[in-house]
Amino acid sequence: MGKAYSKIIGYAFLFLSFLDVYSQADSTILLDETVVKGFETNQSILKTGASVNKISFKDIERFGNTNPVEVLNAQAGVRLEERSSGSYRIAIRGSSLRSPFGVRNVKVYWNNIPISDGNGQSYFNQLDINSIGNIEILKGPSGSIYGAGIGGVISLQTKNALPGHHISSAIHFGSFGTRNTLISYQNGSSKNNLFLNFSSNISEGYRDHSALDRKTLNISNTFFLAKHTISFFGLLSDIDYLTPGGLTLAQMEANRKAARPKTPATPGAAEQKAGIRQKIGVFGVSDQWDLKNNWSLNSAVFFTANSLENPFITNYEQRKEHTEGYRLVLSKKFNQAKLWLGSEGLQTFSTFDVFDNNFGEKAAARYTDEIGSSQNSVFLQGQWTLPNDFILTSGISFNAQKYDFLRIPILASVSKIDISDKPVVPFSPRIALLKSFGDKNSIFINFSNGFSSPTAQELVSSVQNSPNFELLKAEKGLNKELGFKHVSTGFWNAELVFFQQNIKNGLVRNLTTGGNEYFLNTGAILQNGIEFSNNFGLVRTNTTKFIKEANFGLNLVYNDFIYKEFTSGTSDFSNKDLPGVSKYNGFLKLDIIQQKGFFINYDMNYLSKMPLNDVNAVFSEDVILSQIRGGFSQNFGKVGLKVYAGIDNLFDEDYSSGYDFNAFGNRFYNPSPPRNFNGGVKLDFRF
Repeated sequence: MGKAYSKIIGYAFLFLSFLDVYSQADSTILLDETVVKGFETNQSILKTGASVNKISFKDIERFGNTNPVEVLNAQAGVRLEERSSGSYRIAIRGSSLRSPFGVRNVKVYWNNIPISDGNGQSYFNQLDINSIGNIEILKGPSGSIYGAGIGGVISLQTKNALPGHHISSAIHFGSFGTRNTLISYQNGSSKNNLFLNFSSNISEGYRDHSALDRKTLNISNTFFLAKHTISFFGLLSDIDYLTPGGLTLAQMEANRKAARPKTPATPGAAEQKAGIRQKIGVFGVSDQWDLKNNWSLNSAVFFTANSLENPFITNYEQRKEHTEGYRLVLSKKFNQAKLWLGSEGLQTFSTFDVFDNNFGEKAAARYTDEIGSSQNSVFLQGQWTLPNDFILTSGISFNAQKYDFLRIPILASVSKIDISDKPVVPFSPRIALLKSFGDKNSIFINFSNGFSSPTAQELVSSVQNSPNFELLKAEKGLNKELGFKHVSTGFWNAELVFFQQNIKNGLVRNLTTGGNEYFLNTGAILQNGIEFSNNFGLVRTNTTKFIKEANFGLNLVYNDFIYKEFTSGTSDFSNKDLPGVSKYNGFLKLDIIQQKGFFINYDMNYLSKMPLNDVNAVFSEDVILSQIRGGFSQNFGKVGLKVYAGIDNLFDEDYSSGYDFNAFGNRFYNPSPPRNFNGGVKLDFRF
C-alpha cells in the first residue's frame, strides 16, 4: 500500500508543478452544506446520521457528461464497473459477486420512484447521465424506509430547468469510434419546470465485438400549484451492445482486444453474435400535497415496460416484462419532531423465452419461464431533536416478497417461491444518533438491519443450472457505523466513517463448465471498512485574481471483507477474502479555474489487487488510473460556449474495469482501453 500511495502523491505533485494558468468556470465543486433528501429528512449532510454521498450537477459535468463510471467511482465506498461498453455493475461497500450484468442488491430511484423492478433488477445502463441533475448514495442497509436491499440506495434526480427558455446542443468525440450527441430544451418559471433531453451514444469499442449504440429520450414536467407540486416523468431508451466475453490470462496477453474465442466445447462470442438488445420505457407521476397543520402527503405511481433480446454463447433469450408500482409517504411535523408513515409496492410480470442460438439467430425452442413477482413494504420513521444538540432517528419497515414461477414444459421441482421466510416477516429496523458540535462538526452512530432477496434471475438460473439445487435464501445484513463530519463552508468538507456489516446467507455467483451461471448461499460474510473523504477549497471564488478558484479532493478507503463461514461441497472458503474487493482504494482530484474561463481537471484512481475467485488463487494487479481534461468555458451574452479535450488512462495502464469472478476455465479478464483521447463542444442558447 505504501508504494502505491507514494506513487499517487508523487504523480500529484508532478502534475501540480505544471498548473499555473488553467481552470474551469463551470466545474466548481460546491463545498457549502448541501441538503440530503434521503431517508425523507430533507436536512443538511452535517445533521444526517448516516454516510451519504451527494453528487451535484457540477460534479457530474466536470466528467464531461459522457459516462457514469467516472462520476460514481469518485465516491468513497462506491464502485461502478463496466466490463464492456454499456454493461454496468455497481457495488456499494461490497462485492459485485451477484451481478453478471445489471445492478442487484442496490435499490435505484429516479425522481423518487423506484426503477428497480419486482424481480430485484435495475437496468442502470438505460439511464442517460446527461439528464441527471444530482445523485444521492445511501451506503449500507436502508430498508427501514426503502425496503429490500443491503447494499444501499442510489437516488437520481432529473435536472431542474433554469429560468427562461434554454436550448443546449453538444457533441463529444473519442477514441474507438466514440460519438455522443445531445440536444435539450428547458423552461423554468414559478408555475412550471420543463426539461426535455435526447441523447445518442455510439462506440465501436476497444475490443473486438464490443460496439455500443444507445438512444435515450427524457422528459420531466413539474407544475407548482397552491397546495400541490405535480410532476410527470418519462424515459424511453433503446440500447444495443455487443458482449465480447471474458478471456484467460494467456488469451489476454496474446491479444487484449480479442473477443472470447471458441473452444472444442463452445462457440465464440463473435460467432454467436453475443450481445444485448433492449428497449425500455418508464412513466411516472408524483404529487407533493401540503395538508393542514403541518401534514404532507407524497405519492407516486409508475409503470415500466421492458423488451430484451440476449443472444448468448450457449442460448438465445427473449424477455418481456412490465412493472407497476406505487409509493406513499405521509408525514407530520411537530415542534421538535417529525414522523413518517409510508408504503411501497412493486409488481412485475416476466416472460423468458429461451431458444438454441444458431450463430446469432433463434433456433429450436427450449423452454419458457413465466414469473410473477411482488415486493411490498410498510414503514414507519421518526426523528427527534433532543437537548444538547442531539438528533435521534429511528425507523422500521415490514416487508414481503414472492415469486410465482412456471416453466413450460412443466418443471416439477419448483412452482411457487415465497421469500418472506414465513412465519417470520422480514423487518428492517434502523436507529441513528447524531451529536452536533457547533455549526461545523458532528459525530454519529448508526445501526441498521436489512435483507436482500434473491432476484428472479438468480432463482431461475439456479433451478436450471445448479448441480445440487437448494432453494435460495434471502441475504440478511446487520450494519454498524461510527462517523465524524466536518463542514467549513468554502474551505474543507470531510467525513470519516468506520463500518462493520455482518451478512448471513450471502449470495455468490458460480459458473458451470458450459459457462451457465447459478448461485449459492454462503454461511456468513464479514465486512469491515474505513472511508475517509475530503474536499478542499484551495482558492475560494475570486473574480480579481488570475486563478479564480482551485479545489482539491482526496478519498481513502480500507476494506477487509472475508467469508466468515462458507463451504461448497468439500471446499471450505472460510476466512478467505471476498472476490472483487480491493483492500485499499484511493481517489484524488484537482480542479483549477482561471478568470477568463480556461480550466483543467485532473483525476487519479488507485485500486489494490483483488482476488478473482473464492479460493483466492488468482489476483488482479494494483492499478493507478488517471485522466485529465482541459478547455474553455464562457458565456457571451445569451450564448454559452464550452470546448474541451481530454486524455483517459493517462499513464497507459493495462487493466480491466470489470472481472468475471469464479469464471470457469479462468476466463476472468475483460481488458479495458489503453491511453485514449476525447474532446467536445457544447453550446447553450438562452432566449
